[in-house]
Amino acid sequence: MITNKEAIVLDGGANNVFVGPDAQFKIVIDEFDGTTIKAWHVETARGKTANLSTRSGGKHIDLVIGKACRSTVHFISRWYNAMYDEFLSGKDVFK
Repeated sequence: MITNKEAIVLDGGANNVFVGPDAQFKIVIDEFDGTTIKAWHVETARGKTANLSTRSGGKHIDLVIGKACRSTVHFISRWYNAMYDEFLSGKDVFK
C-alpha cells in the first residue's frame, strides 16, 4: 500500500492534477469554486472516470485505487472487484 507523507493540495487552477506513483493514475480537478469541488475524475492509461464529486457532495476527495487494498477489503469485498473490473473494461460504473 502506498500512502502519501504529506497532504496533496489541488486547487483547480494551475495546480489541478496529481500524478500517482510511476504515473499509474492521475487525479484531476475539473471544476473548483474555492469552496466546493464541482467536478473531478481519475485517469489511467485505459481511460477515465466520470465526475466523482457527487459522492462526497464536493467537500473532499477520497480515493482507493487497485483491487488488493487490505485496509478496505472487508468493507467493499462484496462489490468492489466487480466494479473495478467493469471500469477497466470501459464501462461507466461511477454513475
